[in-house]
Amino acid sequence: MNRKLFWIAGLSGLVFAFACVTINIYFPAEKVESVAGEIVKDVRGQKADEKEKPPKDGKSSLFQRSLLALAPATVWAEDATTVSNPTIRGLKDKLKSNYSQMKPYYQRGMVVEGNNGYVSLRNTDALNLKERRDLNNLADAQNQFRRQLYEEVAKALKIDPSQVNRVAEIFAKEWQKPVR
Repeated sequence: MNRKLFWIAGLSGLVFAFACVTINIYFPAEKVESVAGEIVKDVRGQKADEKEKPPKDGKSSLFQRSLLALAPATVWAEDATTVSNPTIRGLKDKLKSNYSQMKPYYQRGMVVEGNNGYVSLRNTDALNLKERRDLNNLADAQNQFRRQLYEEVAKALKIDPSQVNRVAEIFAKEWQKPVR
């Protein structure tokens, strides 16, 4: 009987140990933030922050050139967090086109950015029926394109599809930043 209880307790302990194992899903928030900032600036027609590059004036001393020849070469390439594929580029173009049409409504406070990464309409009473319908259609299209963009970014960064809402929330912070 003691031996039987020992085996049951041992098996129960193993089952408990395996049941308590948690799986951590890696979520690259910093990469998503970087990509979001880049895409939002592109959609809004803002210039991306220029990376500091070495001077090209050719006025460096012989000593400086000698030191540079000994140092490892620096490559000025795109950031590793840049995400692009034909689908993302197409979605950015569609978002850009819609944004340019919606910009006057943003300025009048009729279109606002939500915390969920999507636009919503407010105070559209001043618009006539046709204008309101057109703006609704633009906002719906914008939200549909954004949803597709978030899914594509998640796929490109190898983020689990169940995390698309987190991607959208990170993008929301970028969309909510004032246009410079």
